[in-house]
Amino acid sequence: MNATFKEQLVQGCFHDASHLTIRWQDGRESRFDSMWLRDNCPEDRDLHSGQRYLDISDLRPDPRISGVKHVGNGVLEFAWAGELKYSRIHLQWLRGHAHFQNSDPQEQPKSVIWTGNCASQLLCKDYAEVASSDRARWQWLRAIAEYGIVFLQNVPRKDQQVEEIAQFVGLIHETNYGRIFDVRSEPNPNNLANTDRGLSLHTDNPYRDPVPGFQILHCLQASPEGGDSFFADGFAVADHLRAQHPVSFLLLATTPVRFTFQDARTHLSAERPMLQLNFRGEVAAVHYNNRSIAPLSLPPDRMRPFYLAYRELAQILRSPDFKFRIKLQSGDAVAFDNHRVLHGRAGFNAALHPRHLQGCYINRDSLFSNLRVLHRKFREALP
Repeated sequence: MNATFKEQLVQGCFHDASHLTIRWQDGRESRFDSMWLRDNCPEDRDLHSGQRYLDISDLRPDPRISGVKHVGNGVLEFAWAGELKYSRIHLQWLRGHAHFQNSDPQEQPKSVIWTGNCASQLLCKDYAEVASSDRARWQWLRAIAEYGIVFLQNVPRKDQQVEEIAQFVGLIHETNYGRIFDVRSEPNPNNLANTDRGLSLHTDNPYRDPVPGFQILHCLQASPEGGDSFFADGFAVADHLRAQHPVSFLLLATTPVRFTFQDARTHLSAERPMLQLNFRGEVAAVHYNNRSIAPLSLPPDRMRPFYLAYRELAQILRSPDFKFRIKLQSGDAVAFDNHRVLHGRAGFNAALHPRHLQGCYINRDSLFSNLRVLHRKFREALP
C-alpha cells in the first residue's frame, strides 16, 4: 500500500503488514521492520524523559501494520492490526535512524589520526574564549573527541584552577590521588610522576577499573630547563603496529596484562590487554604503562612471543615519527583522552628549577554528554 502526501523529504512511502519502505528524495530507500516501529512508538514514552513505559515482552511478538497515512507536517500515522492503537512518527526522525546512516553522524565525531609532525592540527584556544563562549567550548570538546588532545593558553595561574577547567569538560573522577592532584618533585613520593625523572610515554592508571577517561594538566610553574612534555596518538601507533607486525598486534590485543599500584593506603589491580578492541575490531583504547605492569603470568610458549610484541610496541613509541614534543609554559593547560593519547616528559632539575602541574581526571561519559548537548545547540553551524 502507498501512503500519498506532499512532502519534500520523500518520493514515496509503501508498506505491507511487516515492513514500511520509504523512498527518500535523494533516491535512497529505507526499510523499517514493524517490530522496530512498534517498539519505538512515541505514544509509549514519557513526554518529559523520553523513556519507554513498556518492556519488549509487553508487545505482541508479530505486530502488524494495518495502515499508514500522512497526517501533515511530515508525520506518519500507523494503525496496528488487533490494537486500538495509533503511532505517530515524524519522517525526519525516521530519516535520522535509517540504516544507511548513523542517527547523527556529528554527534560522536570520528577519530582523526595524527603523528609527531602534526602540531598545526592540534587545537589551542584561549582560556577566556572557552570560558565565555559555549560555541568555543563546543569546538574545543569536538577537537578532544576527534584528535584526543587539545590545549589552552592564558589560564589563570592559581591553585586548583584545574577544577575550573574541568567544568568545561565533564565530571571529575576522584581517585586515591584526590579530586585534583599535584605533579611536582616531592620527597619520598609514592609515584615516579612526583620526582624530577623523565617519564617515557604512557597512559595513566591502567591498574584502575574503570581506567580514567580523560585527563587535564594545568602548568602552574614551568621549568626553564627540561620538563618538556611528550604526547603520542596511541591509535596511530596501534595502526602502524597492525600494518607492520600483525602477529604482534594480535598478541597485544588478546593477551590480558595485569597492572598494579600500591602504597601504604592503597592496593589497586586490574587486568586488560594493552590494545583493547571494540566489537568492530577497531582499537578502542591503549593501556601502556611500563611503571605499573605486574610480572607477566603467561604459559611458557606465550611468554617470549608476548615480550617480543611488547618490545616492538615500545620501539614504535620511541620513534620521533609518532612523538610530539612541547614545552608547556606557565598558564598553559592540556586536556587529553587517557584511553588514546600517551604522554610523558623529559627530566628536569627540581632543586634548580621547580616544575609544578596540577591535574584531574574526567569521567568519559560526562565529556561526551556535554558534547552532545552542545552539538544539539550548534549543529546548524556544521558544514
